[in-house]
Amino acid sequence: MNEPKATSEKPATPWKDLFSQANITTGLAVFAVVLAGAPYVVPQVQGFMVRKGLMSHPAMLYEASAELNAQNEADKAKTMAEAIKAKHDSLFNDKADPILGNPNAKIRIVEFLDYNCGYCRAATPVLKDFLAKNPDVAIVVKEYPVINQNSRPLAAFALGAAQAGKYEAVHYALMTEQVGSEAEMTALLGRLGLDPAAVRANAASPGVKAHIDKVMQLGADLGITGTPTFIIGDKAIDGAKLDDLQKAVSAARSGK
Repeated sequence: MNEPKATSEKPATPWKDLFSQANITTGLAVFAVVLAGAPYVVPQVQGFMVRKGLMSHPAMLYEASAELNAQNEADKAKTMAEAIKAKHDSLFNDKADPILGNPNAKIRIVEFLDYNCGYCRAATPVLKDFLAKNPDVAIVVKEYPVINQNSRPLAAFALGAAQAGKYEAVHYALMTEQVGSEAEMTALLGRLGLDPAAVRANAASPGVKAHIDKVMQLGADLGITGTPTFIIGDKAIDGAKLDDLQKAVSAARSGK
């Protein structure tokens, strides 16, 4: 019987197989593929994890949305403040603009308005009462006819009345009455004691046309898309937020 021959070879082990040249080469290849795909795979995995987290905690969505809105509003306010500063004289010191209230008032509010604007009409009695109770405040009116085709003639007649020294009376009448024709305008001016022909001539003058064009361009430069829009200091205030306007006046008084 033949005896089994002695051998010096050691039995194979799993570790030896794992670190064989072939496996190392294969592993490196797989690792390279993973690295190559990382820019595409990792973000998707992260996105999945984020979506899963948000779905599990929906309050995070509201918080993120609120923070984003707040940042957007802050950015808009900063941009507007810079634009107001650049256009300060055109906004507050244009002598062609009519003034409501005390013309020598220390605090000035600029109002972009349109006589066909429902919000402007609704705000008018509140503003009139506010000016009566606050003689240190005046409103610089920017005739900004953007609502419809009838808006520009109304703005022109209001400015024509301003040249005749009767702006305030015509302004408040146009904010309460519906004037849609020249005959109705003639009747309104007559009731207020003005010469309709003289006001009509003023309204049709090149100076009035040029001023309205100037205000329209100013509003476009500032990005004003709605009426009424108020400007006080370096802030623009939506016409629906009259409480914010009164707060801004209080802040102006205290120098804040």
